[in-house]
Amino acid sequence: MNSQNDPKDPANVSIDQVNPLPGLGASFETTLLSPLLLSSKSRIFGDKSGQALEPVLSTEQRKEVLKSDSYKCMFCGYHSVENEIHSLSDNHQDDREENLRVADPLCHRWQHLGELSSTDAVMVYLPGLSAQDLNHLQRTIMVALETGDDQIKKDANKILNWLGSHRDYIKEAWGSYEPNVFAEALLRLKEEDKEKREVVFKDIGVVFNPSVFKKYTMVWAQEAYRAFPISEWSSMSHSVMVAPA
Repeated sequence: MNSQNDPKDPANVSIDQVNPLPGLGASFETTLLSPLLLSSKSRIFGDKSGQALEPVLSTEQRKEVLKSDSYKCMFCGYHSVENEIHSLSDNHQDDREENLRVADPLCHRWQHLGELSSTDAVMVYLPGLSAQDLNHLQRTIMVALETGDDQIKKDANKILNWLGSHRDYIKEAWGSYEPNVFAEALLRLKEEDKEKREVVFKDIGVVFNPSVFKKYTMVWAQEAYRAFPISEWSSMSHSVMVAPA
């Protein structure tokens, strides 16, 4: 059959006769995940949440927020029953439904630098590694340290120490790698200047002390990491590193 006469051949279709389905491509305008930027909880008079990471909510309110976001972190996409509630405005007195979203415990603490001590975390300079990937890597390290054999724990500690060593670049450039110092700087920013955080703090991340997340680690190991048993990590890594071109 002559392809020039075939009406199903894309080359014979007139672009003027093509009518896209309504709404086709509309989702392309919406990003699936939000940028993970550094922030700190606002100091609001009368805030009853104190040093808590979550706004003061009823059990039902909390459940509704988790369900509405399908228990998935708005920043990194990690799904867990242990995910937390984040206030978009950093104002924990603002409990409007549209101000409350779900955040993974690691990503959530990027929004709460003021609640992190110098023994909880350090600020690091890691160009080329996205904030989300840094947190996925740290979660994997924590699972390895909790559930791996001696060799895996040794390897995990090496990676964690390598990540943490990048605090030296921050100390040299900013004078301190302590999270609460950065929190103070962020709290002094005018509202219109907060939009510049992505540029000013580009490639700056947070590396955590695994003990901060000890209560979550076994849950993570039983959730997402169940499909990828730690005993198979070496073979999976090998298959990726020597994958055929």
